[in-house]
Amino acid sequence: MKRILLLLILWQTGAAAQELVPGDQMPDLILPAPISGGKGKSVSSYKGKILIIDFWATWCSPCIAAMKDLEEYKKQLGDQLEVIAISAETEERLKKFNKARPSTLTLASDTAGSLSGYFPHRTIPHTVLIGPEGKVYAITNASNITPDVLKVALKGVAIQLPVKKDNMAFDINTYFTADSTMPRNFSLLASVKGAPTMSKRYVDGAFKERRFTIVNMPIDGLFREAYQKSYPSVINEYDTVKRTYEAMEKFCLDAWIETPDRNKLMAYIREELKKHFIDVDAVLEKRMRPVLLLKAKPEAAKLLKKSTEQSEGYSAGGGHFEGNGVKAGTLADYMENFGMYNGKVLDETGLRGNYDIFLEWQPEKKDAFKDALAALGLYWEKGEREVEMLILKKR
Repeated sequence: MKRILLLLILWQTGAAAQELVPGDQMPDLILPAPISGGKGKSVSSYKGKILIIDFWATWCSPCIAAMKDLEEYKKQLGDQLEVIAISAETEERLKKFNKARPSTLTLASDTAGSLSGYFPHRTIPHTVLIGPEGKVYAITNASNITPDVLKVALKGVAIQLPVKKDNMAFDINTYFTADSTMPRNFSLLASVKGAPTMSKRYVDGAFKERRFTIVNMPIDGLFREAYQKSYPSVINEYDTVKRTYEAMEKFCLDAWIETPDRNKLMAYIREELKKHFIDVDAVLEKRMRPVLLLKAKPEAAKLLKKSTEQSEGYSAGGGHFEGNGVKAGTLADYMENFGMYNGKVLDETGLRGNYDIFLEWQPEKKDAFKDALAALGLYWEKGEREVEMLILKKR
């Protein structure tokens, strides 16, 4: 099963390198050294084999899902296939990852971005397929690499796969121009080819808290942002056709209002979306859903550091969480929004104060996050609750 989505990453680009496209002959580069030791090999040393260069990161769950597929393909093809999985992270980080989750692929660190000039990209996974004679057969999404594709490639035949070409020049700050003297505006535009899915909240400047911009989101994503809901809080009954994320129609949105009021801004966007998508009915309904319940042991009140601050904001990633003056519910929101559980996460700790919470763990290490929570007297249970969902229906 393919579970590949694109994640935004700002990758370094080697200015001196010549960008390669499918059909080009690979220069005889020395590839980054494997973290297991030894020197990097030249491209020519893989002659007669298929070589895959897979750009990835340890925090990128779609990348890791794609690597599992590549590991299976290597198991099937043996020495006929070599996969160099290249990350911009440090060698130390990759070694920790590989210790917790051993891989049969060759993992390599390229913090200098020595290869990204040849294969520029903004999203990962970003996968390059090189044929037995050293030609670039494909620069594509990892989901397009299959055993059948590899078997044909072994015969020296390049299959025409969809080309993944990211728009390296795209800049959300300059692409959408706005006249701050206009009291309000709503624009719904076509998708930007090659640009990532993203959104921008304006927290300073002339548009502070009165403008919001979205790039390349499908309809359910537009409504989800407008209603300020998480992915697990949306049920799309409007469009039930199964299709890949890449195949979905996407849109860009830019809107602002007269005064700095985020709630008023989102209400304006909701009303405008209803005018543009007249056959979509967006409603809030209570429904019984499987949920994850964040709980607290009696000692949590002592283990957690109380704070005099009050905040809903936090900094976080796939392996850390830090919030000063936050409630336990903020940690539950993090677990939901960062995909720690594929569904709703509810705070049932009973903790009512504000706390300074810091957690750090290795995502690839089994039970590492659970152990980090346990150190603060927190744990979770699965359950079922009636929760508010955003339902998209046909009018």
